[in-house]
Amino acid sequence: MNRLLAPCGHYCEQCEAYLATQLGDMQRLTELAEKHSQNYGKKIEPAAIKCDGCLSEGIKIAFCAVCGIRICAVQKSIASCAECDEFPCAKGAFIWKEGSESLKNLQELKNKA
Repeated sequence: MNRLLAPCGHYCEQCEAYLATQLGDMQRLTELAEKHSQNYGKKIEPAAIKCDGCLSEGIKIAFCAVCGIRICAVQKSIASCAECDEFPCAKGAFIWKEGSESLKNLQELKNKA
């Protein structure tokens, strides 16, 4: 199982929060927290965006920790939604829009299976 692929199709090693966490780069995490605070109109602390990868036993970005896609995959014991007969489903509608890189990644995985 590729632990760096999130169930939604996002590659964790391309995520700024994941990379900053793995490098212990608190300055970058602080910058990302400030950027997200501005984007979402609420205070987000650097600790809330630390991440060891979606399927890791470690910490996850606050949103990803409660993400319905991730929770569903964990409950079904699958590494990615490409393994699910219901893919694509309504749980991923917010991320699997036309042209979505995550959708493309999952479709490629499904086609290889």
